[in-house]
Amino acid sequence: MHQGAAYWVIGTESFDRNGVFSLTSQGYVSPAHEDLEFPAMAALGDSGDEDSQDGNRGAIMAFTLSGNGGPTGADNGGFFPSTAYGRLSSTSGGLLGSVIHIADLGESPQGGFTEYNGYPGPTGPRWGDYNNAVALGGTIYFSTNYIEYPNCEPPAFTLTLGTCGGTRNGNTNWGTSVNSVVP
Repeated sequence: MHQGAAYWVIGTESFDRNGVFSLTSQGYVSPAHEDLEFPAMAALGDSGDEDSQDGNRGAIMAFTLSGNGGPTGADNGGFFPSTAYGRLSSTSGGLLGSVIHIADLGESPQGGFTEYNGYPGPTGPRWGDYNNAVALGGTIYFSTNYIEYPNCEPPAFTLTLGTCGGTRNGNTNWGTSVNSVVP
């Protein structure tokens, strides 16, 4: 089982006329062998510019991508938590060309304090839900969480001094990737 994301395109023209929004399109994005986590979306306005095929200047869905490549080891064995995005349009019904772009490749598995045996209580990993996207001018800026540096082993890492050469702290190894794209 893998995680994906559903989305809806809401039309505003009917709202301007009679105060009711309309559903103009919808789609689902699910990587074939990986997980799409914590999506964030941003879209440039419909300007009617001739630089687009359907009048929509573009949108993206940004997310953290991770997984093991599924039973066949696809994607060279999968992805450690990585920053990724896909392009959308108001009528695409999914990612344009079914293409996922990797903006920042994850370097290792997550290594936060809540997933180790012996930590009290029924906890699980706690990171990744800080993804954002915003359109400014003709550019979409986005940020997602990913694993920026390779993990290290003792003696370079201890829970109290877990800096691994300044690449992490003792509690977690995730970081934030900030990128931009012109859809």
